[in-house]
Parts: sequence; structure tokens; C-alpha cells
Amino acid sequence: MEYSKLIHKDEKHNNYVVVNWCMGNTCNFACSYCPVGLHDGSVPWYDFDDVKRFCVNVIEHYAPKTVYFEFTGGEVTLWKHFIDLCKFLKEKNAKVGLITNGSRTLRYWEELKPFVDHVCTSFHPEFSDEKRYLDFIKFLCNDIKVHANVMMKPEEFDRC
Repeated sequence: MEYSKLIHKDEKHNNYVVVNWCMGNTCNFACSYCPVGLHDGSVPWYDFDDVKRFCVNVIEHYAPKTVYFEFTGGEVTLWKHFIDLCKFLKEKNAKVGLITNGSRTLRYWEELKPFVDHVCTSFHPEFSDEKRYLDFIKFLCNDIKVHANVMMKPEEFDRC
């Protein structure tokens, strides 16, 4: 059997291309269950102009499909150009999602929220505050799609 293209079983998804991109490995958490290489900062952030150029190339290559960029890290919201990138992508009619520990301030999220379609969050019991995390989820969930993951540690089970 020869494959010349990939098509989704659900036809409505054939109009999308998903790019899942790990932007770097700088993180403000250093969870014991997370491999060091995912939070030690050894992979620097990309140059903003290079990222924009790459994204435009992907968008143009797959037109007229919608490109959905999902960004992760480390903690991708720590990249100083992240909000600007999300704004840029929305101007290009791309979809934007991210995977985050949700540790940035609500003021940061208020600025970012109009340029994001989906946020996958993770509660990390070693570093996260339950009330602050729940406030963050409530802040986002009325405006964008939110998915919450809870990282379970046996000794933190009741808290999680």
C-alpha cells in the first residue's frame, strides 16, 4: 500500500494542519517527575524573526487549510516574544494553542487571551498553588477552550 497523503477519519478535520512545536526548555518549575532536559534552559529560545518566517512558510504551504500551532516548552509563556507571536499568527488567520503550567499573572493572561484558541494547563503539586491555579482556569474558561491536567504524586494525592 502506498501513502501519498494523510486524511482524517472525520472529514471536518481535513481542513486543518497541526504543528506541535516545543519552543525551548526553559521552565520556572523543576518538578521531580519531569526530565531535567525539559526545564534546564539548555535549549535557547528561537529568534523571533526566524519563528515568524517559519510560520508564514507553513501557512502559505498548506493554504487554504487552517494551520493550528500548538506551542510548548519548558514553559513557553516565559519566551519574551510569545504574546507578539500569537498576535502575529492571529493576523495570519492561524489557530493558536499552548501547553502551560499557568504560572504567569492574570494580567499576562488578559493580554494573551484574545490571541489564543486553546490552553492545555497542568497543575504541578510541587510548585502550584491550588487557589491561584483554579482562579487561572476560571479566568480563561469562559472565553477559550481549556484543558486541565493534574500531575499526580502519590504523597500529594489528597491535595491533587
